[in-house]
Amino acid sequence: MTVDPLSEVLNVVNRKDLAEVGGSHNQKGIEFQRHWAVMRMFELEQERTKDFLLLFEAIQDVAILDSCSAPTAICIYQVKKKDRNEWKWPDLTALGTPKTLRKSTSVAKNKPLARVQNSPLGKLYASVHAFNTLKSSGHFVSNVGCDLPLAGGTNAATSVPCALSALATDHRDLLSKSLATIHAAGEPAPNLSNIHLGKVAIPVDDPGKYIVGLVHIFLENRSARHAGQARALVESLLAKIAPLGARTDTCKTFVEMREQQGYSKSEFVDALGTLETLPDLQANLETWLSQLAQEGMGFMEITTIRSAAASIYRRQLLGARSNDEEQLILECIEWLAARPDPALLRPFFQEAYNDLHGKHPSMKVPELLAHFALQAVNKCVDQT
Repeated sequence: MTVDPLSEVLNVVNRKDLAEVGGSHNQKGIEFQRHWAVMRMFELEQERTKDFLLLFEAIQDVAILDSCSAPTAICIYQVKKKDRNEWKWPDLTALGTPKTLRKSTSVAKNKPLARVQNSPLGKLYASVHAFNTLKSSGHFVSNVGCDLPLAGGTNAATSVPCALSALATDHRDLLSKSLATIHAAGEPAPNLSNIHLGKVAIPVDDPGKYIVGLVHIFLENRSARHAGQARALVESLLAKIAPLGARTDTCKTFVEMREQQGYSKSEFVDALGTLETLPDLQANLETWLSQLAQEGMGFMEITTIRSAAASIYRRQLLGARSNDEEQLILECIEWLAARPDPALLRPFFQEAYNDLHGKHPSMKVPELLAHFALQAVNKCVDQT
């Protein structure tokens, strides 16, 4: 029976036997996952993907649908960091080696096969297998390789990415038999070509620096004037997805699940769109600051206003403005609306400061003037 794709996703998300417990990861592991997710967003954007929805801690670590509203495919990811050494066969499958099992009796052979169900690859495969309507695939991603023999004598650790169907014959056959214990009676053999091994160069001790570097390159290629905002953009995206992994109550609808655990391409595009306004504001602000310098404002004062404006840009991108700032912005807009264009800027700024400072006595002079300058520039831009 064909199930509506959104209902199928929700059903799988709500299956307790498939849930990936977020608490099993230490903080380094969580940061590794989040930074990988940000990197994946930019990869999808570079691939000109029409739409996507990332789900965090909903189906394994991260799952990516090809549409927010009408998905046809889902990619399920286990994103695991490892501090030392490569992943070994027992780490990934909870199975003994084929050579070990060949020495055991036929009766004892059946028992260890089911152990795979609690292993990383077993859990990943079970999640992929749970989908019938959506085309599904699984990906095991780590900062280190997987030491598994491949057909032809090579090794997965040096041949990633690769599918499990490329394993050496004895390992592939054993894994197929063990994963079949997840199937209902009469189902075909597991399709190992749907499960892939991958390795990424993200360093677990400092993932931020690496991702900021990638985003800087992305922005340089997309629009060089935004490249300086790479760090703020990465921090903004990390702040947005950080709470999405905190699974709470069982979701009753797909929309509810998407709100609790999802991050969409439209949200990602909005984050990129925020960058579009900042360099224009900054360029116009520099014109105003130059005029203030010509009217006698000191170099030190102009420098502190410029620095305060940069901090305001950063908080705006992170969505981290305080209530006091939000109130000041409204007051600046009202103040500007009630006055004609000034002939000179410096007395205009002084008048604004005199009127607004009493309502915000704890705010430093450069920050208040920076807020005022940005809103004045905004007013000019809005009129064009």
